[in-house]
Amino acid sequence: MDYLIIEDEPTLRQTLATYFARNAAVTAVGSLAAATQAVQQQNFTLIILDLTLPDGDGLAWLQEWQPLLSSKILVLTANDSERTTLQGLALADDYVVKPVSLRILQARIAKLLPPATVTYHGVTLDSTARTVTYAGQPVSLSANEYRLLAYLFAHPNAILTREQLLAAVWDIQDAFVEDNTLTVAIKRLRQKLEAVPSQPQLIKTVRGMGYFLNGED
Repeated sequence: MDYLIIEDEPTLRQTLATYFARNAAVTAVGSLAAATQAVQQQNFTLIILDLTLPDGDGLAWLQEWQPLLSSKILVLTANDSERTTLQGLALADDYVVKPVSLRILQARIAKLLPPATVTYHGVTLDSTARTVTYAGQPVSLSANEYRLLAYLFAHPNAILTREQLLAAVWDIQDAFVEDNTLTVAIKRLRQKLEAVPSQPQLIKTVRGMGYFLNGED
């Protein structure tokens, strides 16, 4: 698992990074600019987000980036106002007010994160090892193929538009991507992960809308 900690207070940032590094690969940054660079370069399992950063408002940053992220988002802030809490919960998966013990924070995170290993229709994705197997055999995926599959696995049975998938997997790198890129990537995943690629059971097409991952065996 990969955690991104966005916290400008150096002591707390280091404390959180050290504590969670026991079970995850941790990237810790002190600004929204650094956070933006981090999410452009890597997918994170979890993002711990402070709201008052030296270069902007954490909620405004989250509102911009949340549609493009497959990460679980936990807001960790000293702001306990009702209005901000409600705004935070509308965007994030949890809202925790400082100070909080590390053990309680870990327990809250454990309730957010899905099992590291998930299987649908014979395809197993291990988000910790970042590996994929089909019928027990390892499958080699490109970086973008893995990111696309991970995003689909993170939203089982949800119809995801082509625009959502293109933005989540490719556009965060600020590169122009042709619409056909997604079609080709889906076709390659089906060739690697479906018994009969022309009759997919795992990644379904919804005509005129997009795709969804079939979470029902």
